Amino acid sequence: MTKKEKTQKTIERRKHERVPTKLQVEVVTGGKLHKETAIDVSFSGIYIKNKEFHKYEINENIVLAFESKSGEAHTLEGKIVRKDKHGIGIEFSDELIAIALKHASEWQ
Repeated sequence: MTKKEKTQKTIERRKHERVPTKLQVEVVTGGKLHKETAIDVSFSGIYIKNKEFHKYEINENIVLAFESKSGEAHTLEGKIVRKDKHGIGIEFSDELIAIALKHASEWQ
């Protein structure tokens, strides 16, 4: 399978369009707090850039805390569904997608 075919297959699996961002987030997992940068977000998840991806585990529950441009503090719960040499992919818990929808436009 070519790189182009792999990319197309990945895009087809996505439920929602990704929006580029440079959102500073606090990540809480395993009782530890890490400060990270999100580089894209969708209605169902977020991708966090991190070269120390080894400190996270697939299927690990995670809490993200961030402040929107309006100054509102938010937390989102999710699960790590992917990790690679550039970072981790987090899928939001279903009940919290509404919060992400409300604030996604502020994350750009």
